[in-house]
Amino acid sequence: MNGIALSYSGVHEIFQLALAAHELGELEGLHCSAVDLPGKWGAILSRRLSMPSARPLGWSELPPGRVREFPWPLLSHRLIQKALPRRKSEHLYTNDWFDRTIAHRLLRSDARVFVGGETCAAHSLAAAKQRGMTTILDCAGISNQFLEEQERVAAAKFAIDFKESRNSAAMLERKRRELELSDVVLCCSEFQRDILLTLNPKIKRTEVIPLWADVEFWAHGIDRRQFSVTKQPLKVLYAGSVSIRKGVPYLIEAVEPLKDEVSLTLVGSISNEMEKFLSRFRPHRRLAYVPKQDLRSLYGEHDIMVMPTLGDSFGFVIIEAMASGMAVIASRNAGAPIPSEEWRVPPHSAEAIRHRLMAYHADRNLLRYHGNVARTFALKFRPEKYRTHASSIFSEFLDI
Repeated sequence: MNGIALSYSGVHEIFQLALAAHELGELEGLHCSAVDLPGKWGAILSRRLSMPSARPLGWSELPPGRVREFPWPLLSHRLIQKALPRRKSEHLYTNDWFDRTIAHRLLRSDARVFVGGETCAAHSLAAAKQRGMTTILDCAGISNQFLEEQERVAAAKFAIDFKESRNSAAMLERKRRELELSDVVLCCSEFQRDILLTLNPKIKRTEVIPLWADVEFWAHGIDRRQFSVTKQPLKVLYAGSVSIRKGVPYLIEAVEPLKDEVSLTLVGSISNEMEKFLSRFRPHRRLAYVPKQDLRSLYGEHDIMVMPTLGDSFGFVIIEAMASGMAVIASRNAGAPIPSEEWRVPPHSAEAIRHRLMAYHADRNLLRYHGNVARTFALKFRPEKYRTHASSIFSEFLDI
C-alpha cells in the first residue's frame, strides 16, 4: 500500500492538500467534482458554464492523470437551484451520491492514507477503514449547536426573528459519523478545534493548520499612502454574508451614534431577517456580491475591516484585508490569526467595536502603523506554508 487518496465535492482546501501530496510524490488520486485540466470534464464545462469551482487555487499544478472527476452530483445540485431558486439548499443527497461513488472506488485503492472533506466523506471513510488506511477528515466548519446558541443570544437582544437548524438531523448524523471514523481531524484554527473537542470529546486526534489566502493578489496594486485624514470619516468595511451569525447587528449598533466619525460599507448578500433589522437604522452603503478584482479595490478604498462574527472557523477576508494593508477589528470568535490579540473584541459587544473605531478615528498614525503590521503579518499565510504543514502530517503516516 502506498500514497494518499483524497476526495471532496466542490471547492475546498482539498486541492491544496492534494497538491501537498503531489509535492511529496505520494498522490495516489484526487477524487473531485470537476477541474479544468486537459482531458477532464471541468475543461469542457468551464467553456460552457460559469464554474470557478473548476479552477481552485493551485489547480493547474495537479497532474491530470491523478485527478478523477465525478461531476454529476454538483451539476444536479446546480440545476435544482436554478429550477427551484426558493427551495432550501440541502446538500445531503448530492453529497451522499458523490460519497458513495468514491467509497466504491476506494475499495479498489491501495492508498495508505485517505483524506476526505467534511459532509461528503462518511461512506468513503468507512471504505478506507475497511482497506486499512489511516483516515483524515478535513473539518472546515463550526458546530451548529454552538452557532445557533450564539445566534439566539443576538436575536433576543435585537428582537430579530431567525430560523434555527441550518442542517437536517440526517446531515448532523453524517457529520458525527465522519468524526467517529477519523483517525485525525484537521482544523482551521485553535478556536474551531476547542469548540469541536468540547462537543466531541471522543475525537481521537486533532491537528490545527491555519488556512491561507492568495496574498500576492490582495496586496497587488494597493497604495496605502492615502488613508483618510483626521477630519474625514473613518472608512469602515465589512465583507461577508450580512447575517446574525456574522455579528452584523453589533457592528450596526456600534456605528449608529458615529454619524460624523464613521462611514460604513457592507459587502455581501443580506438575509431576510437582516433586511428588516437594517431598516431600523440610518442607511449605509450596501453592495451585493462583487468579483475579486472589485473587492480588492474596495480594500484599497477603506481604512479598516471589521469582522464581528459570532463564530467562524477561519475567515478568509481577515487575511485578505490585512494583506492589502488594512488594520482589522475581529471578534474573539473569528478563527483567523491576527498580529495582536489586542485587535480582538469580545463577541456580542457593540461598545468594544465602537471604542476601537474611535481610537483609530482619533489617531490616523496608529491606523497606518497597524496597517503596515497587518500586511507584514498576512504575507506569511501563503498556500505553500499550508502545504508544508500538511506534508509533515502526511509524512508521519507514510513513514517518510
